[in-house]
Amino acid sequence: MRHIFPAAAFCATVAAGTMMAGIAAAEDRPPAEWSFTLGAGALYAPDYEGSNDYKVRPVPVVELSWRDRVRFTTRGGIGVFATPLKTDRLRVDLGVRYDFGRDESDNDALKGLGDLEGGAVAVVRLGYEAGPVGLGLEVARDLSGDREGLQATAEAEYGLGLFDGRGRFSVTPHVTWADDKYMGNTFGITAAQAARSARHYARYDAAAGFKDAGVTVGLGYRVTDSVMAMGRLNYTRLLGDAADSPLVKREGSEGQGSALVGLSYRW
Repeated sequence: MRHIFPAAAFCATVAAGTMMAGIAAAEDRPPAEWSFTLGAGALYAPDYEGSNDYKVRPVPVVELSWRDRVRFTTRGGIGVFATPLKTDRLRVDLGVRYDFGRDESDNDALKGLGDLEGGAVAVVRLGYEAGPVGLGLEVARDLSGDREGLQATAEAEYGLGLFDGRGRFSVTPHVTWADDKYMGNTFGITAAQAARSARHYARYDAAAGFKDAGVTVGLGYRVTDSVMAMGRLNYTRLLGDAADSPLVKREGSEGQGSALVGLSYRW
């Protein structure tokens, strides 16, 4: 069973952790006792969630896996994951990853708001595959850091094999819900932050609700039995209180795009 969910994880944040999911999607070899993947890519994405300013970031790709049951990975954020349940159609992944925060130096719109420290995040992923269609659900809960929130992202992926099985094309619509703490700490502005802000924001409260919806298009290609290449385009639209935040409506954009290219080698 392929990895269904990680392709959409980036859509919840612009953290540079989820990038190489498209490479995994193109692989169809049975899992070895041990496997090691090393590679790199380049990501073009907003400099904070909701920004309309974009940067290019290097993306490291490292994954050490045992029987595709336990793995250390930089896909979907730096983390360690275990797969307690895996059948031909159903897969359950449990793990802890590190999500990067937000520095007020990242953009002039953030000056005076203070840093949003990153931290450990507990993750539960469920995936169900039915032919070319895969359904996924990820629930992520902050264990440390400043966000202190919970997100739940659902996706439906359609995949199509190409080039005599050497490549794979996928289209993945997705939607994310976030709780009060995540929304408030990411998109809200407290009275103290408003007083310190360089942009003279008014206080803004962001409540729980659907945070975003979008679609990801990916293409993976197996150059050799070990070398994988991929590209991915994503468009996400911020919704509700996230879209109405001054950080988005006044200083940024509801539309969030990203582009990724990468190459990896697997032993």
